[in-house]
Amino acid sequence: MRGRISFTRGAVQHVYQKTNKGFLIFYSGRDCLVFFTIFCMAARKCGVRVLGLCLMVDHIHVLVEANSKEQLSRFVHMYTRSFSRMYNQAYPQANLSFHSPFGKASKVGEKKIKSAIAYLYNNPVEKQLCNKVEQSRWNFLAYAQNKHPFSDPFVENRSRGYLRKALHEVREEFAQGRPLNYAQLARMTKNLNRQELAQLSDFIIRTYNCIDYAALQSHYNSFDDMVMAINSNTGSEYDLKEDFTAGSDGIYTTMTGFLLQTKELSCIGDLLKRPEEERRRLWEPLAIRTGASARHLTKYLHL
Repeated sequence: MRGRISFTRGAVQHVYQKTNKGFLIFYSGRDCLVFFTIFCMAARKCGVRVLGLCLMVDHIHVLVEANSKEQLSRFVHMYTRSFSRMYNQAYPQANLSFHSPFGKASKVGEKKIKSAIAYLYNNPVEKQLCNKVEQSRWNFLAYAQNKHPFSDPFVENRSRGYLRKALHEVREEFAQGRPLNYAQLARMTKNLNRQELAQLSDFIIRTYNCIDYAALQSHYNSFDDMVMAINSNTGSEYDLKEDFTAGSDGIYTTMTGFLLQTKELSCIGDLLKRPEEERRRLWEPLAIRTGASARHLTKYLHL
């Protein structure tokens, strides 16, 4: 049965998640970082092995090895419940919830596993967000061999006090087994410049990262061979029923840019704090100025 394939012990499980109404989930790097720290802490608590994670604006792909269907379900429910709770506290109008049951397909054999790997990591390329898989921050592949793939290296004791304080807090929270929340990230990033924001993001990801790159790479001869293979073959997934919206996901970035440029919003986080009537008033200007489709606008505005 599509999306509800029986659990196969020892297989790589491809988990696919979307929201109940297909709304956007990730509007900003802050949303992604909150999710990532929750996800990685849940993986450690549940004892699963993660081979891949890709955060798309309106859905999530995970490749994971678990010992049982119960362990897998406990893991997925742990991070989705925690993230939904934090998200809805930060954005009271969002009412975010994930579709249940989540989509799942067991991948047995090297051919199917490699196809699933290629499919997951190629999502940003397929949605025209980048040209190569290693160029996406939110499929996390670039962190396999680089501690700061999207920011400049820095010497901590020579950095500004704002950044040093943020780095210290991240270490403390991780050591205590706690994910980061919206209020913490807002406080940490308040006085950082663009370069420092990128450096902090890379630091948070590498500190919390739970992806087992060695296990992922074991399906190939080397890391370089793996990246080349993934870039050469987009993979396929016939066992999961995805909610596909045609066109580039770049349209959402375009809409966000328009709202910020015209000062409709001071920051994108304010969008989901507005009542639905106010969000509906943004439909027409967004449609006219960005050319967004009705489907894109509905998902973006949570209507």
